[in-house]
Amino acid sequence: MPRIKGSERLSGNCQDRDRGRRVVVVSACASARVLAAIGVVAVALTGCSSTTSAHTVTTTNSHTPACGSSGCAVVNTVRTTPRVTVFYGASCSGVYGAWFLNVVEEGPNDALRPAYSLRWSFSPRSHVARPDGTVTVAPNSGSGVTLTLQQGVLTLQGTGSGGASVTAVGTLLVKLTGRASAPTLTLVESGLQGAETALGLLSPFIVNGRSTTVPVKLRHQFTGC
Repeated sequence: MPRIKGSERLSGNCQDRDRGRRVVVVSACASARVLAAIGVVAVALTGCSSTTSAHTVTTTNSHTPACGSSGCAVVNTVRTTPRVTVFYGASCSGVYGAWFLNVVEEGPNDALRPAYSLRWSFSPRSHVARPDGTVTVAPNSGSGVTLTLQQGVLTLQGTGSGGASVTAVGTLLVKLTGRASAPTLTLVESGLQGAETALGLLSPFIVNGRSTTVPVKLRHQFTGC
C-alpha cells in the first residue's frame, strides 16, 4: 500500500524538512490536489512557506519547538482505499492533549470529496472521544450535499440521483487504540452508510466494512507546538 512519509526528523530547519518531503513516494493516482493539501497543512505547523497554484501560505515561529512531558503525538499518513486520503494532525501534549486532525479525500472532479477538520481531547482515563469539527464536500456547486459534525454527531443531507431527498444522522467516534509505545487512532463512523451510498459519497472512515486506523508517532520536539 503506497504511503506518504514525512521527514523522520520533524524538528529542524525548513531545508531539512523540505528535503524530507522530497523523499516521498506517491502512487500515480495521487493528484496535485492531494499534494497541495499536504503542503498547506504541513506549512501551518512547520513555519515554512509553500506556494501552490491557488495561494501562498506563510507562517513563522518565534520560539523553540517544545512538547509537554508526554511528548507530541503526530499523525501523518495516506490511505489509498476507498480513495487516496490524507490524514494529518497532532497534539502538542501527548495522546491525551488537545488534538486536531485534518482528513482530505481525493477523487475525480465530478465525485463528492469530503474534507474533515476534527478537534477533540480524551478525558482522563478515557480512550474514546466525540469530536467537534467542520466538514466541506466538494464540488460544492450544485451538489446540495452538506455534512455537519458536533460532539460526535454527524448530520448528512442531500439529494440522491433520483431526485429524492436524503437525510441521515450518525456518529463519529475517535478511539485511542494500540499500545503505549505504539499508539493508534481508530475513527469509528456509524449510521450513515445507506445515505452515503444514495448520495454517492464515500466515507474515509470505513474501508471494506471496517473502521479506519491510523498510526501515531511520538516526538520530543515538533515545530508548531
